[in-house]
Amino acid sequence: MPQEIKVKVSMHSQKCRKEVMKTVAKLSGVDQVSVDLQKEMLVVIGDVDPVCVATSLRKKRKVANIVSVGPYKKKGTEVNKPVGFPMMYCNTPCYDGYGHFVYGYPPIRDAGGCNIL
Repeated sequence: MPQEIKVKVSMHSQKCRKEVMKTVAKLSGVDQVSVDLQKEMLVVIGDVDPVCVATSLRKKRKVANIVSVGPYKKKGTEVNKPVGFPMMYCNTPCYDGYGHFVYGYPPIRDAGGCNIL
């Protein structure tokens, strides 16, 4: 199960940022790496040991402190959103075949495409 690892790393330039990203990207199990140079924060997403991430950075002479480790939650995903049928309105009531007059078309007839009457 992928997890999100946040590590505080001492970085001072784009060269340091590039070196940190290369070092972490080489580890097995890493899916995604992002670095914020202003906050000096490294975010690693994947199935990788947080201690291995910190150790590999320390071998490259970087000061690395693990801030947080937790499950990865995808941002912006909607869970179990119900599927609705678009309702098309007309000025006159329509007979649905079951003894009812309705405005618009029942979901059975409305396939979402063009309806010609």
